[in-house]
Amino acid sequence: MTEEVAAGPAGERPTRPAVPEAVAVAAAALEPRLAERPAVALVLGSGLGGLADEVEDATWVPAADLPGMPVPKVPGHAGAVVAGRLAGVPVLVLAGRVHTYEGYSAAEVAFATRVAAQVGCQALVATNAAGGLNLDFDPADLMVLSDHISFLFDNPLRGAPDFVDLAGAYDPALRAAAVQAGEAKGVPVRQGVYLAAAGPSYETPAEIAMFRSWGADAVGMSTVPEVIAARAHGLRVAAISAITNVHRPGGTPTSHAEVLEVAAVVRPRFRDLVLSLLPAAAA
Repeated sequence: MTEEVAAGPAGERPTRPAVPEAVAVAAAALEPRLAERPAVALVLGSGLGGLADEVEDATWVPAADLPGMPVPKVPGHAGAVVAGRLAGVPVLVLAGRVHTYEGYSAAEVAFATRVAAQVGCQALVATNAAGGLNLDFDPADLMVLSDHISFLFDNPLRGAPDFVDLAGAYDPALRAAAVQAGEAKGVPVRQGVYLAAAGPSYETPAEIAMFRSWGADAVGMSTVPEVIAARAHGLRVAAISAITNVHRPGGTPTSHAEVLEVAAVVRPRFRDLVLSLLPAAAA
């Protein structure tokens, strides 16, 4: 059972998958608590949850209050839905995501995104912390995703054969808007391919070499399930990575503490870029 949604980037009209009952129940629990219909869903990644505190006229809903909503188990992820306005845009902020390495399926990881689509969001802006694979990158760079490679061995649409076209999954106009916003503030914004690995262990030097040979510019453990679900529901998508470290040939030690530390350094520039992008995402 499907229904038509707005045309995609190439003008095609993807079909929206039938909403699982659990998603519909969670959306029905959330909707009465919303003062207005949100336009953009915003996913805040590792160490970047502080932006949720800036939402104006905010309504905070703990993830645990929404039936079926997975709850994060990782430090740096708040586990709440925050409705209100950022940069004048009605938003639904997903403050803290869950990951497959916590034991959740890709469908559970994408659950909140599907709830956001169900309550009216027309665009998704996803953020994450990622390790750089491109040797031209530096720690604290910002990268707008142009494409992705999934190394998660799971898909949020598994079980319901929704053959979603992911060509142009990352909206070209939103990518251009992000780059232009960065240029206007004197902040260079990279563009590149993000590889999602299952985690929670960080990558071996051999894996890094393989990922780099595939054309990946950065590696993380998130984002892809949400993007697939968002495109299945016809949402426009933009995603931004904060590059917290760069993997050099021969191996580069990595820790979660380092990820959070560099994410804190890049946070002001990251915040400005996200706020600049929201009006374009809502248009």
